[in-house]
Amino acid sequence: MNQTNISTRIRALGPLGRLAPAALALVMAVAYISAAQPLLAASAPKQAPKPQAVAKPGGILRIGGERDAADLDPHTTRIGWDVNIMQNVYSGLVRAGNDILPQPDLATRWEFKTPTRLEFTLRQGVKFHNGREVTSEDVKYSLERILDPKVPAGYASTIASIDSIETPSKYTVVLNLKRPDAAIVTNLSLPSMAIVAKEAVKPMPVGLKEGMMGSGPFMFKEHIKGQRLVLVKNPNYYEKGKPLLDELHFIPLIDETARTNALRAGQVDFIEPVPPKDVSTLRRDRRIVVTGGPNLSFVGISLNTSKKPFDDARVRRALAYAIDRKEMIEKAFDGFAQPLLGPPLIPPYWAGNRETYYKLDREFAKRLLAEAGYPDGLKTTIRIGTTSYHPAFAVVVQSELKKVGIEVEIQATDSASANRAWIEGNTVMYPIRWWGADFVDPDGAFAPLFTCKGTYNNSRFCDPEFDKLLARGLEVTSTKERKEAYRVAMKRLAEQQPWVFLVAFDRFQAMRSNVKGYAAYPNASQYSYRQVWLEK
Repeated sequence: MNQTNISTRIRALGPLGRLAPAALALVMAVAYISAAQPLLAASAPKQAPKPQAVAKPGGILRIGGERDAADLDPHTTRIGWDVNIMQNVYSGLVRAGNDILPQPDLATRWEFKTPTRLEFTLRQGVKFHNGREVTSEDVKYSLERILDPKVPAGYASTIASIDSIETPSKYTVVLNLKRPDAAIVTNLSLPSMAIVAKEAVKPMPVGLKEGMMGSGPFMFKEHIKGQRLVLVKNPNYYEKGKPLLDELHFIPLIDETARTNALRAGQVDFIEPVPPKDVSTLRRDRRIVVTGGPNLSFVGISLNTSKKPFDDARVRRALAYAIDRKEMIEKAFDGFAQPLLGPPLIPPYWAGNRETYYKLDREFAKRLLAEAGYPDGLKTTIRIGTTSYHPAFAVVVQSELKKVGIEVEIQATDSASANRAWIEGNTVMYPIRWWGADFVDPDGAFAPLFTCKGTYNNSRFCDPEFDKLLARGLEVTSTKERKEAYRVAMKRLAEQQPWVFLVAFDRFQAMRSNVKGYAAYPNASQYSYRQVWLEK
């Protein structure tokens, strides 16, 4: 894609074209993903057929998912399923579009007045679900709540560059930054940056965990744990004509086979994610439409670097050489994944790593273990939940590591308990899936997970040199410079290996053929529900 075409694309974005050089470089980079790279072209998620009939309002969409909602607070939840529910209840200043570019949401325009002063103009007349208008004070309150150390906000580190927030008028918000931050607008498009009403927030630790009240296309009605979570149409949503559906019912179907069978039997209309083992079968069913494919999500093993034996980088690296990625892809993901031979960003993502840091080499893995003081191997544990890929994933890890003398005990519990144990540091090894919805900029893929103060750094990893290298990617102004900064940072991360990076997995959705208007997002977001309708 040449510079002229990129510039044309930026001009077409209207207000985005007025960004300062650092932010403009970011948008150009993301535009490059959507317009030049095969991620959204040859490797694009397969979309449902475009509807031929006129969209008809009404009806209930029954959505089968892999778990029940655990935390309804958009600022503190750390579960992808919860995030996808909240995308339909809350609005942010901006949100990621299908091309993962930041699009207007509550803000109609934004502009860098200086490299460290960013001004947003808000949409007028937008109402919270309680009828009160959304103002600049709500934006200030919400972002300050996310940054409050007393609130365990999982993504606070992605906007840590904010120094102070001003509200010069009812519809104007100004962010004063500690330093230039090329990722700030993109990171504000994360669903976890939801704008909430202060009066709806209870004192911590409750917060918004028991109910949701935003300004998005759907309103919270009820959550019957273990059965369903119900959202109803917001008749006052600012996008006229949306949503089309009357209700969304999120139904936990933890068992993969039960989830697929429920769709085929018509007990639900839509399932996400589709178990990889069932993708081919569902594609052959004329009553079903399958969408999705390669996306920005990745899976690895989070290692607790504060505990032996994983406080030693040699042991951590040994695991990376010991596990056969092909075996993992075939047995845990039914062939629907790509191997990671280093840190998780890979081509065709614009900052993707093209270097190979690891290969299957069990003898070298044994030498690393011996150097670290484990010539006869070691014993360890891996904690798993009921998340769809966890059991098969753990079995492969157990089998592969046994070949280099590492005995792994699998400790299985429910997903909520397993995830909580990981967050609290009570695991040694834990399989983790970092959804593309968690980041649309390289900073979002690394800063929360691997920086010393990262709010998602449950590996307890801290390397000041890596932090310094990563920060460089926010300070430079050109795509070329940012890409080089992240290349160097990824090399350092590969040397330290706080996670065992294993696969970038494909993600699929499946729906009954009467479900129309759905579009798969390359970062696994679920903003499409507002435009979905049912053919009767």
